[in-house]
Amino acid sequence: MEIIFSVHAQDVMFSRNIKVSWVELVLERASNKIIINDEEVHYFKIIQEYDNRCLKVVFNPNKNLVITTFFDRKMRKKGC
Repeated sequence: MEIIFSVHAQDVMFSRNIKVSWVELVLERASNKIIINDEEVHYFKIIQEYDNRCLKVVFNPNKNLVITTFFDRKMRKKGC
């Protein structure tokens, strides 16, 4: 599956040092997934390379589009 990154996602990935490979890993092997609606799914996974922080990827499965991504402190506390 070809993943498309929104301009916003590209910007935040650059500014937050989030690797494309980490986003791909989260989408492929999420430890937690929350379906918001048909066009928005939240994926979560611990990134060991980044101090075991919880990476959240907001994804539109209809368009294969990463909307945004960030390290989610709240979900880390909840068990990511």
